[in-house]
Amino acid sequence: MAAALFFVSAVTSAALPAVAHPVPPIESSYAAVLRHLNPHLQAHQAQAYARSIVKDASRTHVDPRFLMSIVTVESHWEANALSRVGARGLGQLMPHTAAVLGVNAWSPADNLRGTASYLRQLLSTFAGRKNAMALAIAGYNAGPKAVEKYHGIPPYAETQTYVVRVLNVWNALRGRIGRALAPAPAALAARPAVTPEERQWVSGVDQVIPTQSVDPAAVTTTATSTTTN
Repeated sequence: MAAALFFVSAVTSAALPAVAHPVPPIESSYAAVLRHLNPHLQAHQAQAYARSIVKDASRTHVDPRFLMSIVTVESHWEANALSRVGARGLGQLMPHTAAVLGVNAWSPADNLRGTASYLRQLLSTFAGRKNAMALAIAGYNAGPKAVEKYHGIPPYAETQTYVVRVLNVWNALRGRIGRALAPAPAALAARPAVTPEERQWVSGVDQVIPTQSVDPAAVTTTATSTTTN
């Protein structure tokens, strides 16, 4: 009798349709924003990316909106993006960087994991310094050695424009979606409001993606005043 009941129970359970697990609201919010940033993303892709963002941001204590900002500027959420110098995937990781981080740059999940880890390294490297967030962004673009060499944001038009673009996107995202994660340690946490030292970098915050490049000359002037010791 027990065997018969077990058999009936097993058959009945197998016949029931699979119950879809509810998507956490924060993941849904990020997925919706990702599809706004890149309308070509399928719903399942955006959901998978959002899941990775939340998981990797929590693991590394990086503001998920900051991680999103870097990837938005780097690849516009194109997993197959390849730069002219060989940077690959969502976070545009160079092959050597990906190897050091132990990730496959062509795997979206791996790439986001590596990007989050690298951002944490940069944030930790420049923690406590003036304009630490801007220095970390510059380090992601030009390399931390270049930032150390120039004692601030390097005098490269590309890097200075890059810093402005990332901060533009990050500030816009902070106005649209909540963080919804436990706060990172105070010394390294991304701040919810724009500080005076960041404000001079941020412009056009109503645009998620600047429609045109920032004037390098204007950025250079700002960068010089920002990085002077």
